[in-house]
Amino acid sequence: MKYLLALWMFILLSCNHPATTDNNNQVLLPPNIEVDASNPFLHNANGTWMFKDTAFSGFIVQKENNRLMAKLSVVAGKENGAGYEWYKNGKLKTEKHFMKGDREGFQKGWYENDSLAYQLFFHQDKYEGTQMYYYPSGHIWQILNYTGGETDGKQKSWSDSGRVINNFTVKNKRLYGVIGRYDCMSVHKR
Repeated sequence: MKYLLALWMFILLSCNHPATTDNNNQVLLPPNIEVDASNPFLHNANGTWMFKDTAFSGFIVQKENNRLMAKLSVVAGKENGAGYEWYKNGKLKTEKHFMKGDREGFQKGWYENDSLAYQLFFHQDKYEGTQMYYYPSGHIWQILNYTGGETDGKQKSWSDSGRVINNFTVKNKRLYGVIGRYDCMSVHKR
């Protein structure tokens, strides 16, 4: 009985299931098919990944000396799910998420020294919420806030030594505060 259950699990997990459609905007899993990014039959036509003139579903991979350097999940020709890039030393460089060809959810990037380079959030391919950028030292560089792809709210930047460079607020597409050493709009009446 144990062997029958193990055989059934092996068959279930090793099958290449085609991608299924979902009407609830859920990330769809592509079939377990890999195509190298350098394959001459793979190309992007107006935002749709095509393989042999058909919308591709599977994983686009890039390898160097038999080492995986990048992997992108594609369903029905559109980036869908996670995409990853690695440095030559095998450390993770970027992690990005997509929904039907648009950036969706968090995106992260790392420097080769493993420190975080950025942490971004997208909704329908537009910046949304707090975006954070870092220096290779690990110190914070910028905190930017967005609503629907537009800067909105508090924005702040620092030097690598921790000195504030910019500190301003965006409200109704107008800047209030200090950019560099200059006031972008005085908070005092003159």
